Amino acid sequence: MHRNIRHAVASALAAALLSTSAGVMAEPPSGARDRLVAQAHTAVDEGRLADARDLWMAVWKLEQSQVAACNIGALSFRIGDMPAAVRWLSLCKEIMRAPRTPDERALHESRLVDLARARQLAGELRVVAPAGAAVTIDGAPAEIEGDRPIPVEPGRRVVRAALNGRTATVEVDVPRGETREVRLTLPPPPEPQRPEPEAPRAVTAGPAAPPPARPGPSTAVVVGGVGLSATFAALGGVMLVGAEKREDAILASARAAGPNGCFRLSWPVCQHAASARDDMHTFRAIGVAGLITGGAVLAATLGYTFYPRGQTEVRVSSEGFTISGVF
Repeated sequence: MHRNIRHAVASALAAALLSTSAGVMAEPPSGARDRLVAQAHTAVDEGRLADARDLWMAVWKLEQSQVAACNIGALSFRIGDMPAAVRWLSLCKEIMRAPRTPDERALHESRLVDLARARQLAGELRVVAPAGAAVTIDGAPAEIEGDRPIPVEPGRRVVRAALNGRTATVEVDVPRGETREVRLTLPPPPEPQRPEPEAPRAVTAGPAAPPPARPGPSTAVVVGGVGLSATFAALGGVMLVGAEKREDAILASARAAGPNGCFRLSWPVCQHAASARDDMHTFRAIGVAGLITGGAVLAATLGYTFYPRGQTEVRVSSEGFTISGVF
């Protein structure tokens, strides 16, 4: 009895599939398509619905027709593959022509009923991902067509997007008969790696280099100092000579004044002696100052010339001491 019922169901399904083919195709199938359609009908009669769906998938690859899409959707619904049933029955609905006969109208309504029941038993995901990213759902590739949702099995689904080595993963619970939206945001691209600075090389310690010697004495300064010293010394000598001559003039005036000397200062000779004495003191003071200034300038010039400009070493021994350096 069960065998008769199963045979009756298979016969009814085969009749529905054949009626779909007859309602859409005006000409009988031929060639490879003819053989595939015949094998699909045989598989339905024998209850091998999964094999029949595979055969209709082969027909779809040969010609993307309404008959193939509707039969794939109907067989997916019969074997319990609700996501595939929603996908193919939705496509069947889009490309199905308006029914012309009562049989086509009944078949059209049955496809819509199957689609509504499949959507109640499946879930849907609306995935928003960056352009160009490869999207997978539970590891299987998924095609995103605009805002059209993707039918999936109800339960916890893992959605992943990958682009240029960057990935984003979201886990979402999809209830039966409902649609969930998933937004995948990829992390920013990594910054280019900067070369690491080289470690400082070890330097072998050697003898300490002597500090740089200071520049030598300026010729202009030395010449100028010596010249200035000579000038002051010459001026001092001239003034001292002038002082000596004034002293001689004083003595001569005193002798000319007689034995009492310049007792009477009002005498002209005595006034001349007094003036010579003042000049003598002035000349002598200027002469001494000139000699002292010339000596000071000469000492400064010699110190500037022979002041050490590098490392100076002083060695002391029983024979005395030695100074060596850069002068």
